[in-house]
Amino acid sequence: MMGEVVLALMIIVACSTTAIAVALCWRRSSSHIAARIAAGMTGANFAIAVASAVLTLATGSVTLELGRSSVQLDPLSVLLSALVLGLSALIQSFAVRYLRGDRRQGWFVVVATALTAATVLLVCAASVLVFALAWVSAGAALIAALATYPDLPQAREGIRRTAVRFALADAGLLVGVGVLIVAGGGDRPLRELGPIAASLGEPLSLAVAALLVIASLARSSQLPFHGWLPFTLAAPTPVSALMHAGVVNAGAILLMRFSPVISVHAWLMTTIVLLGGATLVWASAVRLVRPDVKGRLVYSTMAQMGFMIMACGLGAYAAAIFHLIAHSLFKSSLFLGAGMGVSRFVTERDRPAAEPLTGVRRLLVPLIAIVVPVSGLIVAELLLTGPIAPANLALLAFVAATGVITLASTLLGRFTVSTLLISVTGILVLILAYIAFLSAFSAALDPVPASAPAPAWLVAMPFAALLTLDLLTRTRTTSRLRDRVYALALTATTVTPSLAKGLPR
Repeated sequence: MMGEVVLALMIIVACSTTAIAVALCWRRSSSHIAARIAAGMTGANFAIAVASAVLTLATGSVTLELGRSSVQLDPLSVLLSALVLGLSALIQSFAVRYLRGDRRQGWFVVVATALTAATVLLVCAASVLVFALAWVSAGAALIAALATYPDLPQAREGIRRTAVRFALADAGLLVGVGVLIVAGGGDRPLRELGPIAASLGEPLSLAVAALLVIASLARSSQLPFHGWLPFTLAAPTPVSALMHAGVVNAGAILLMRFSPVISVHAWLMTTIVLLGGATLVWASAVRLVRPDVKGRLVYSTMAQMGFMIMACGLGAYAAAIFHLIAHSLFKSSLFLGAGMGVSRFVTERDRPAAEPLTGVRRLLVPLIAIVVPVSGLIVAELLLTGPIAPANLALLAFVAATGVITLASTLLGRFTVSTLLISVTGILVLILAYIAFLSAFSAALDPVPASAPAPAWLVAMPFAALLTLDLLTRTRTTSRLRDRVYALALTATTVTPSLAKGLPR
């Protein structure tokens, strides 16, 4: 009974926060007061979410039913609710001063609270209809947030691109959800979707799963639905932080919640891995040629989402959620500190060039870069975990290989005793922490295993592409392939002349 009360209280506080914000923002003079109240109430809801986490650990999952529709507090929803509410409270508190006196502060307060409430409902949804309504509401709130400064040409283009892609993808999701509701005789719990999807027959079940996957890829800005996120740079920094810290992560939540429908189709899971890996490589390449701080952060987000979607395709849902949370915390802090990015770049640019490596040091760098991450991975596996699934093993190999490249790049740039000690220690600590947290997430979340996950060896393809990209950026000789990749990446970041007109200088 106590669990139902806490869950209902979370929903009431979230809805009342939005209602109060809307009421106060009818008058422009009350916008600053509304901003403070909304930030405080979101913080209070975060405290409720933390309390519900303790309650869930003590009593288990809690479900609140309204007819056939339902919301729930399980380990995943509690964790993600606390994440969304905590980050939203932090970002809204930041925006109180950032947007003080701005004519659009009231608009931001309303859309930020609405977006937070819709996202909380999304992660707590336990039935098909509730999830679909929360999904569409979160998308609509995101589009409204992008309209904070609708008079800017780039903002209008971002709104148009986002609205078109969301409308098409969400229409497909609603069709798929409608089929599941009709087949189930009404709204049904998400955990009961397996038998319902199986009763549809192979062709229809595959079509429904494909529509759900398309909605997931579009919301997370994955190829070929990636054209909206790079055009959201005209949004103010609090909107960017709120968006990148939560909404674009929703694709992984959809794939996990609807895994009984999606994961039974092996070729569809393989497609998810390939598209996620392709987005990871493409966004990483474009990020290298972006001259602006926020532009780099946007493409970094796309690359991170690619890795997260790829993990879902492998059936490593716990790993995907771990990356979702880590990315949200990391990227929100980067966006809130984007104003310091220029000064950091100037500081790094003015550092003296490193002396080229010669002799024994040139041989030691690749040896150290390979031995340290691989040894750390082996030791961590022996000390911290037992047998692991092939999907998680593939992701760990990917992480270790990334550590090799990172350590080699650092030591090639500056090979000193202090750099060596700091780099080696940092890599080992990160690997140990990664495996420890991944093991804890796998044990705590206990997600539904994928019925037909994609082959784990597919992870080698995006890694090989990233390695090739890294080598191309380091070669000093003229290369047709390098020039071609550079031209393609640069073209992808170019603003069209029609958008350039009227942009602030």
